[in-house]
Amino acid sequence: MLEDEIAKIAQACFASSPVVVLGSGASASHGLPGMGVLKDFLLEKITADGDEETDGWAKVTQAFAAGEHLEKALTGKALPVSLTRKIVGHTWECINNADRSLFTRAVRAEENFPLGRLILALLASSQKVLDIVTTNYDRVAEYACNSADVIHSVGFTPGYLQRREGSYPISFLQAGKTLRTVKIWKVHGSLDWFERNDGTTLSAPLYELPNDGLLPLIVTPGFNKYERTHDEPFRSAIQGADRALEQSDGYLCLGFGFRDTHIEPKILERCRLKKIPVTVAARTLTDEAKTFLQQKAGPLFLGIEQSGTGSRAYFHAHPDGIDVPGVDYWSVEGFLNLVT
Repeated sequence: MLEDEIAKIAQACFASSPVVVLGSGASASHGLPGMGVLKDFLLEKITADGDEETDGWAKVTQAFAAGEHLEKALTGKALPVSLTRKIVGHTWECINNADRSLFTRAVRAEENFPLGRLILALLASSQKVLDIVTTNYDRVAEYACNSADVIHSVGFTPGYLQRREGSYPISFLQAGKTLRTVKIWKVHGSLDWFERNDGTTLSAPLYELPNDGLLPLIVTPGFNKYERTHDEPFRSAIQGADRALEQSDGYLCLGFGFRDTHIEPKILERCRLKKIPVTVAARTLTDEAKTFLQQKAGPLFLGIEQSGTGSRAYFHAHPDGIDVPGVDYWSVEGFLNLVT
């Protein structure tokens, strides 16, 4: 039976204690904006000052007018530092506005976090640590951990003014026993990471930026995506993500488009060395995700996306996909129904 075949593949991935890879699609169901919304926000908010900024922003808006998506429009353009800071600041503002609303709903217990239940299910065995690798700036993964009463670590010490953990990660004990912990590796930064004027970094739960003194530490699409990754805290986050990806025996990718060169090569390298179960679930699988699954992931792959009122599944027996009418397997809740 088709559903049994799909469930068997999904359960094999789930049983492998996979690294969970979160892309922007994993946050979309909570109202976090995608690249299209971010592009419109930047167009509305950014005002260029002076000839240098005006010339730089004109190149970006011309690329938008030519039909280029946000990341492509910002790639390869030498923009002045002042304009770069505006783009970073307004990118932070756009994502932060939605994240703040989500936080308020979470505080009121008005938001459902299926990811939290997935985390609990993955930690139900003797496994003490779960690795989540994400390109997202938002705090959906953190809120999901809180909703499930699971400790999480993002590379900073606990508190309000948080410093980096450094080379010796903090462990959490209760009654002498190590607590289950989710390590969240945010390779593109986070809404609560900042750089002070003196160059030091901290994490703080801010929902509004002061007029001066703090620069959000997020790697925005395109122009500075790889320039900052040699600096802290990005370097430690990427190194932690690399270790997790290199050592994993499975990958569960949720809303991840396989367009990021920080993550995909590590998964590909591992798949070449060993038959690794790889499952990718999203509302809509990107062409890059389909190509990875069909041509690079090996025989133990499963891709699931929405198709009408049901799902479309891609696996070894049906590499071009087969529809499963009337069943949701592509959402986090739907995937949970497959494996629990």
